[in-house]
Amino acid sequence: MISTSRRQFAGVIAGAFAWAGFAAPAAAAEKWDLYIYNPVATVAAAKGMSAIAEQIEKDTGGELSVRLHLGGSLPINTTTITQAVSDDVVQMGDDGYFLGNVPIGGVLRLPLLIRSLDEYKKAADIMAPYLEKAFEKKGVLVLGQYLYPYQVAFSSKKLTSLADFKGQKIRVTSPEQGEFIKRLGGVPVTLGAPEVPSALDRSIVDGVLTANTGGGNTWKDLLKFNYRLGINYFNSVVIVNKERFNKLSPEIQAKVRKAVTDNMPLITKAMADEEDSLSKKFAEGGMTVTEQQPGDLDAGTKVISAYWDEWAKSKGPDATAALKQVRAALGR
Repeated sequence: MISTSRRQFAGVIAGAFAWAGFAAPAAAAEKWDLYIYNPVATVAAAKGMSAIAEQIEKDTGGELSVRLHLGGSLPINTTTITQAVSDDVVQMGDDGYFLGNVPIGGVLRLPLLIRSLDEYKKAADIMAPYLEKAFEKKGVLVLGQYLYPYQVAFSSKKLTSLADFKGQKIRVTSPEQGEFIKRLGGVPVTLGAPEVPSALDRSIVDGVLTANTGGGNTWKDLLKFNYRLGINYFNSVVIVNKERFNKLSPEIQAKVRKAVTDNMPLITKAMADEEDSLSKKFAEGGMTVTEQQPGDLDAGTKVISAYWDEWAKSKGPDATAALKQVRAALGR
C-alpha cells in the first residue's frame, strides 16, 4: 500500500505541474499550406510570398506556421487555386488566375481599359467590395492584392506591331486577353505558368502575354521579340479559407492580415522597379524590344472597346454596374 505521506507528496507534485501549465499537453501549433502559381522561387512575387509565410510564423511565435509550395509542386492547376483554398486542400493561396471562379474580377483585366497606375488604383478601389463579396461566396477571404506591371507581348516570331499578332498562337492569362488576341487575328491559348516553357519549346505557342518581371524574365531564353503595348495590368490576390481563418484567435488573425498587408506594396514595388531595367537587359541579350508607336493604343482600343460592354452584359448585372462605375471614374 502507498503510505499517506507518499500519497500527499504525489498530490503536491501533481498540483504543482497543473499550476505550472503541465497538466495537459499544450495546444498543437496550427500548420497551413500556401500554394502559389509561380514555379520559380527567385521571382519577386515568390520571394514576397515566402516573406509572408516567414513573418506569420515569426509574429505568431510559431502558433501558426505556413509552408509555401511553388507552382507545379502540388496537383493543383493554376486556374483552380480558388477552389483548392475553398475546399481546404490548401489553406492559403496566391491566386492570379481566379477569373474562372470569380468572373467579375475581369473588369480590372479588360484590354486597354486601364492605362496607368493612377487609373488602376481608382478602378481597384471601386472593385474591392465586388471582389470580396464574390470570393466570400466561395468560402474564401481576400487578405490583400499585389500588382504586376503591364502585361505585354513576347514571341519567338516577329512581333513589332499589332498586325504581327495575326496567325500567332499566344498564351494568355485570361479570357479577356484571349478575346483581344482573337480580334487581332491571333490564336489565344490558356496555359498555367508551369506549362509555358515546354509549350514554347515544342511550338505549341509562339508567344506569351506577361510582364517583364514575370514570365518575360523567366522565359526570355525562349523568346526573341517583345512588343511593349500595355494590354492590361495583372493583379494577384492572397486568399485564405474562411472557416480556417475564423477559427484563429483574433490576435493571430490580426498578425496574418498584417503580414499580408505589409508585403503587398513591397511585391508591387519590387516588380515595378525592375521592369525598365529588364527591357534593357533583354535588348542587350539580343531580343528585339519595340516600344508602342503613336496610334497603336487608339488602334487597339478601336478593336476591343465594343467588347467591354459585351463582356459585362455576359457576366450579369453586378459586372455591368461595376464596369459602369469604373468607366465613369476613368472618363472612358
